[in-house]
Amino acid sequence: MNAYKIRMNIEIVPCHDSPSEDPVLQEDGSVQITLAEPDALNIDTCERALLQTAYPALRKALSTHFSEVSKKKPVSMRERERS
Repeated sequence: MNAYKIRMNIEIVPCHDSPSEDPVLQEDGSVQITLAEPDALNIDTCERALLQTAYPALRKALSTHFSEVSKKKPVSMRERERS
């Protein structure tokens, strides 16, 4: 394997949940925040909520990725094999 894909899926869907102040980690590993309708119609508030929600998801994905990579052959050994 010599490449990795990075994928991200963002959904903005109507719901009847109560708004939340902070991102919440879901059982499926996704992270979500719920905005009140007036906030969901404001581009600045939506952008801030998306960035606030993306950060913990990115950190979790990086943590999982590097944990898996660390279980493989050390980088220094791979670099020596290429030489």
